[in-house]
Amino acid sequence: MTNLIIERLFKEMPAFHAWPDGSPADWSVSNDVLRFISDLVRPGMSTLETGAGQTTVALAASGAKHVCITPDKDQIRRIQAYLEPLGLVDSVHFIQQSSDVALPSGRGVPDQLDLVLIDGAHRFPFPVLDWHYTQERVPVGGIMIVDDFRMPSVRILYDFLVGEDEWELVKAFQVTAIFRRTKKTVSVWDWADQRINKEHLERFKQKNDIESGSQRFMSLLKSWMARKQ
Repeated sequence: MTNLIIERLFKEMPAFHAWPDGSPADWSVSNDVLRFISDLVRPGMSTLETGAGQTTVALAASGAKHVCITPDKDQIRRIQAYLEPLGLVDSVHFIQQSSDVALPSGRGVPDQLDLVLIDGAHRFPFPVLDWHYTQERVPVGGIMIVDDFRMPSVRILYDFLVGEDEWELVKAFQVTAIFRRTKKTVSVWDWADQRINKEHLERFKQKNDIESGSQRFMSLLKSWMARKQ
């Protein structure tokens, strides 16, 4: 059934989005990404996306327990109307709020998320906030998807994840990156634990070593001068 619905999406290309003037728009991920996501997801998996669109249909069709966060009630209505004849309308729990409100509250968000798709508001800092408030719920082996990562306000998150040990870049499509969590994040010394800060940490250590060495030298010099008097 999943493949049939995915093929139907490819054929019909439903426009779930809208331009600011209200005219229909299709900002869906690529067909390859839809196929990849549908192949990843298994029935019963817990999934969440910020934003909504054809991915919402694909995740529902894959049998996931899906949560979709979007403030756009008209978009929700359009997607539900598409899901209704497919018998999937109850497969998605919509949270009609902005993600920066919904995610911090945690209401309606499962404790564990096997897959998270970040594709809501693209302006900074929304992609980073969406990641921040979901990443601790993603277990080792779980998936984090970042769409439109070539956009500067989203690229910040992509660059961070690529460099950290806790995340592995599984596949990068034209504008969509698929990451897998490889281990839990353990923070021992805040910023110094992150690879993004490695160069700054080295400068910090070097500066500290110089200052420590200078302090030891001055201490020895003062002791020597005291003995000479």
